[in-house]
Amino acid sequence: MNDMTTRATDTPIIELKGLYKSFNGLAVLRGVDLAVRRGSTTVVIGPSGCGKSVLLKHIVLLLRPDKGEVLFDGQVLTRLSEKELTPFRRQVGFVFQGGALFDSMSVQDNVCFPLKEHGGIPEDEQCERCRQALRMVGLDGVQQKMPEELSGGQKKRVALARAIVLRPQVILYDEPTTGLDPVRADLINELIIKLQKELSTTALVVTHDMASARKVGDRIVMLYDGRFIADAPPDQLDHADGQVVSRFVTGQADLTELEQLRLGGVEGFGDKDGGHD
Repeated sequence: MNDMTTRATDTPIIELKGLYKSFNGLAVLRGVDLAVRRGSTTVVIGPSGCGKSVLLKHIVLLLRPDKGEVLFDGQVLTRLSEKELTPFRRQVGFVFQGGALFDSMSVQDNVCFPLKEHGGIPEDEQCERCRQALRMVGLDGVQQKMPEELSGGQKKRVALARAIVLRPQVILYDEPTTGLDPVRADLINELIIKLQKELSTTALVVTHDMASARKVGDRIVMLYDGRFIADAPPDQLDHADGQVVSRFVTGQADLTELEQLRLGGVEGFGDKDGGHD
């Protein structure tokens, strides 16, 4: 159990107020507002490059907004220094896209990394916390293996174990099922649900996977052109207004783009278009 006082479940644990962020003159977030209810699982969907991962990084202040505020438990984080952010960051676990394990470290050292970084925890307790975290994701016994010896799904589960080893209040997931087959992806979905229930955590999940979004989410919000354009429970998202939302949810390409493909020829094939991901 963490040392922060548990408040009413309807009190937002995370609040984003009027977030703006640009990179080299390109606006990525354009006044984003979001309140995340304690104990809930909120899923953020949206097209590639729309700023979903940027949004997650603002929550833990890995990126700072050009304008706007980030609040955790009612405290404004954007006014704090890096040192002052340390106690807050202990309350947030981050599952990076692809897992982001350290290849040169064993599974145990990867999972214990946050414990060593924050300090003050004896080594025997670190080992026990590692064992407990790995057991929760069904991997107790792989402590001495190296990441290269693990499957893609196992790497994701080790990353989950690392995210929960500090026993956080909030877990942020950046594309947790990317690169996995449907069976392994569903296992990760089940783990997200399990951890939310058994650890009483709040989860914020960024994903392109609509099957995953519908399964794990209490609420789905869609980021598009720097703003949220949809906010609904999973069973109501199909009825959300707007063709952009409808096409994304159903996986349908834009009719104009399809027509351009049909009319396009082979001339110019291979030419550089100067675009960016």
